[in-house]
Amino acid sequence: MQQEFSVFGMSVEKIAVGAGLFLVVWACAVSVLGNSQSMTSWIPAFLGGPISILGYLALSRPDHRKLWMHLVAASAALTLLGGLDFFRPIFTGQNPLSNPWAGLSKLMLFCVGGFLLASCVRSFVWARKNQAKSDS
Repeated sequence: MQQEFSVFGMSVEKIAVGAGLFLVVWACAVSVLGNSQSMTSWIPAFLGGPISILGYLALSRPDHRKLWMHLVAASAALTLLGGLDFFRPIFTGQNPLSNPWAGLSKLMLFCVGGFLLASCVRSFVWARKNQAKSDS
């Protein structure tokens, strides 16, 4: 029997660290390559930084892993919600990529947040099912 839930052979804690670091690097790249003067180009980093830190805490402090991973899931949900703004122009008849860097950043928030949240939920369900099996 599998000892821990994994996605693509990685624990969800490691995925959280990687996803958070990816969002930070993405924000840096978009801000530099897009010559952005706006603080909003750093929103992926503001969301990714805490996700990465919480994922690291879940790895380094297994006694509180449940707490850290629930906070990762909440942060992933916020990231997903932030990324939903990508679809707003579609409903108003505009192009969501009229500002390509901003549009791609919102789409990245949606994709990374959705993937991480889905991974967390699947991990929580797996843990609950395996806890029930070990209790019987």
